[in-house]
Amino acid sequence: MIRTAPDEMAGLKQGEGFLSLRGLTRRYGPFVAVDDFNLDVAKGELVAFLGPSGCGKTTSLRMIAGLVPSSSGHIVVNGREITEVPPYRRDMGLVFQSYALFPHMDVARNVAFGLEMRKVAKADAAARVREAIAMVRLTGKEHHRPSELSGGQQQRVALARALVVRPSILLLDEPLSNLDAKLRDEMRNEIRDIQKRLGITAIFVTHDQMEALTICDKVVVMNHGRLEQVGTPLEIYEHPKTAFVAGFVGRINRLAGTASGGIAEAAGVKVAAPGFTGPVEVMVRPHRIVLSAGAAPAGGDLHQLSGTVARATFAGDILEYEVEAGGVLMKTEAATRGGETVHAPGTPVTLSWRPQDTFVYTAS
Repeated sequence: MIRTAPDEMAGLKQGEGFLSLRGLTRRYGPFVAVDDFNLDVAKGELVAFLGPSGCGKTTSLRMIAGLVPSSSGHIVVNGREITEVPPYRRDMGLVFQSYALFPHMDVARNVAFGLEMRKVAKADAAARVREAIAMVRLTGKEHHRPSELSGGQQQRVALARALVVRPSILLLDEPLSNLDAKLRDEMRNEIRDIQKRLGITAIFVTHDQMEALTICDKVVVMNHGRLEQVGTPLEIYEHPKTAFVAGFVGRINRLAGTASGGIAEAAGVKVAAPGFTGPVEVMVRPHRIVLSAGAAPAGGDLHQLSGTVARATFAGDILEYEVEAGGVLMKTEAATRGGETVHAPGTPVTLSWRPQDTFVYTAS
């Protein structure tokens, strides 16, 4: 463990975040699971660690919690270095993917467990348990055991147990991945509402882009143990800094091309590419592409690509097309409003999109 020199510690205490991570790294032999993680989280922020399996997001959260020791770096909370502080003294609440409820205890005892470990007075503990159970809308279920509850209710118990100790930071490790789609929608909104109402600082680990974009103040996109980009949901989605971020956060079409003189050409389309030279990837999101039967409408400063429909898929609220164009397969999406004509495979079409909806990156 690298310890902090006094003058360095003074600088860390003056960091911008309520939670500050500086050079946080975790190695397993030659394998680097998390590499030089630097982040500031403001008090009251809900921040998502987003990325594919194995990118280091859960390892990062567990280092913050103290469940996994860091190989190097610093964890500072409210100006206090806690890198070597044991987990039970970090004042953090954890909600796990597996719920981790005690099956032999009822709801009230599960929620009260952390207070018992902290030796909180019985009268105060009972009041706080009632408050936490009410907060997650489980009043009346106090004496039910976990086996008598639905998955969503069990997750609410886990959330109440984490909140009842009134932690300074709430850590949630993919808490919704075991729920069906409808329950996930409900629970993520409930978590956000409770977090905002309490003003608690929270870290939310997820591989689900929708969860990260819809409920979080800030998104940290991770890949192979490193930070790819940190920003608001709007910044991450509309202004991805790397090809990985553009492809992972939302759906994307990829066109291989070559850039020269500030222009990139891919699949016969020329797009602005200032500062790029050589092989590039040109990207555009499916829902930003307008599909027109035959030739595209005249006028407007649009990129256009002609092709034929390869597949049409009606998905309820979305009509999806795969179009063979310029030697590649392009995907488009459009919201349905009723009465749409579904173009059959083989139909000639033109794809159009605005220049500002085009991303260009150096080819990897």
